[in-house]
Amino acid sequence: MCGIVGALSKNAQKIVLEGLSRLEYRGYDSAGLAVQSENGTVHTRKATGKLAALRAEIEQNPLPAAALAIGHTRWATHGSATTVNAHPHSSHGPAPKVTVVHNGIIENYEELKAELKAEGYTFVSETDTETLPCLLSWALAQGQSEAEALALLTTRCRGNYAVLAVVEGAKGTRLLATRRGAPLCLGLGKGGENFVASDPLALASVTDKFVYLEDNDTVVITPEKTEVRDASGTPVTRPVQVLNLADDMAGKQGYKHFMLKEMMEQPAVAARILEAYTKDGEVQLPLTAAHAAAPAITIVACGTAYYAGMVGGYMLEELAEVPTQADVASEMRYRKKPYPKGGLMIVVSQSGETADTLAALEHAKAAGQTIIALTNVTTSSIARAAHVVIDLMAGREVAVASTKAFLAMVLVLQLVALKLAALNGQQNAATVASHLKDIHLLPMHLMNILAEAPKWEPIAEKLASAKNPTHSMLYLARGMLTPLAYEGALKMKEITYIHAEGYASGEMKHGPIALVDETLPVVNIAASNDGLFEKTISNLKEVEARHGQIILIVDEEGAKQLSYPSPTPQIPGSYPAPTHPYLIITPSVPRLLLPYTHLLPLQFLAYQTAVFKGTDVDQPRNLAKSVTVE
Repeated sequence: MCGIVGALSKNAQKIVLEGLSRLEYRGYDSAGLAVQSENGTVHTRKATGKLAALRAEIEQNPLPAAALAIGHTRWATHGSATTVNAHPHSSHGPAPKVTVVHNGIIENYEELKAELKAEGYTFVSETDTETLPCLLSWALAQGQSEAEALALLTTRCRGNYAVLAVVEGAKGTRLLATRRGAPLCLGLGKGGENFVASDPLALASVTDKFVYLEDNDTVVITPEKTEVRDASGTPVTRPVQVLNLADDMAGKQGYKHFMLKEMMEQPAVAARILEAYTKDGEVQLPLTAAHAAAPAITIVACGTAYYAGMVGGYMLEELAEVPTQADVASEMRYRKKPYPKGGLMIVVSQSGETADTLAALEHAKAAGQTIIALTNVTTSSIARAAHVVIDLMAGREVAVASTKAFLAMVLVLQLVALKLAALNGQQNAATVASHLKDIHLLPMHLMNILAEAPKWEPIAEKLASAKNPTHSMLYLARGMLTPLAYEGALKMKEITYIHAEGYASGEMKHGPIALVDETLPVVNIAASNDGLFEKTISNLKEVEARHGQIILIVDEEGAKQLSYPSPTPQIPGSYPAPTHPYLIITPSVPRLLLPYTHLLPLQFLAYQTAVFKGTDVDQPRNLAKSVTVE
């Protein structure tokens, strides 16, 4: 997704452009650069498309020599992918002019925009970002110092963000920066150079010394020093980390845990997959008519990958209309399974080294099945053994509890389904293009959901309560969302050590309902447009009638139809009445995007509960990232 790079150096423009190129893996749709010339004037260049377009724009309209530059790659959220909406953004109104690049979302930008318009500022873009330079300009115009203006920004802006700013005409060469929720690090240079970026990889060619800013830190950066202040305005010294960036995903990049970092990367993962595998309304995957002619498909995987495979099975049957079955790899070899002639097996493994999955692959391959491997490591054993390899492109995943790889697996499986559907004639070109148009909005939806995550912490705090500990949980869903119930329960078990089980909602009355009482949290996963909403809510009512403690994940339209009082009460340590469940509301999206939008709350519910409990989030007991034994 979006990337930020800033440099104070005689080679500032070159360093920033090179840094942006290192962040291209995140996915983006526009880019921009601003420099401050020797007389203090700020000059900006922007372009839609790839960095090559920005370089061409700069070549055609050269920038003056400058020892300060800031740059940005943008994936559109607020406002479409246009030059006007591309960063950097500058204030238009009273002096001083401030220019900003920004990652994240300013939730209350409409409120701020109205206030700033009343102060004489005008707006030219559709973005939330444009409020930031105006707010900083206003604060400076009131006589506040640069540090005070940054502190005001942190108190007035709601949401997750990383901000880098330059003030036109400022005395001396300096950059201003702050962050909350989105990563930002300082790169320490030598001999009158300093840098800043959203990812240290961007600065790998100029420094190996980094300082990660914490939430609500503010910093004034000059060529000679960096002045960091914490949320109270107190000067602080953050530790310097020397990083070996040979592995570009090795660090936490300012996040508390790898798992949190990897959850926050999911919009970028989706963007990267779509950039790689779709073009001009078509799916670009190495699949042929022979693959599409398979009479049946088997998806084989373990754990999280198995649940992703189950979701993929629904999509393959619906879109490509090929009978599909997801099998647990550890069991598949021991069944007398008749493989159909010309059958297709899709094996799914993040590491590509999962022993059970590899063994199942070899078993099926010996039986004449064509093997397609979906893996995050294209040099792995599974990749080498398969006939076709598709890179999940999730980037290195360090946390044992898989998050971004699950999303990548489901998304790639959906693209496989669309490709096979186009090849076997079950979906025409227009229909495939329509599906892809919807899917290309996924990164935006994911970013909006991530911005809501802090609101769910009271639920997690209750689940983690030592006074009234949670010993067991149920997760319920129907249809294509049923595997999410399994995955949500798995995440809760993995990192919180709370016993949790996922069930198809219709199966609850066949046994699990015996567990329901006023002490049992029950996570219900529902969507107004999945064709099963009324049945799902009927099952929810069965839980209500037995005073189960309901946590309802539902889309906006579904929440409106249910007419529960709003909002969710923010009362740590207590549940609302059974007729007023905890609500986690997701965006209303096309039906085939529901597995993604309902996934993130399940991941965060487990993560936040684990944090409150104090368990080892990244390395939970008894678990390993790559399971290489059967």
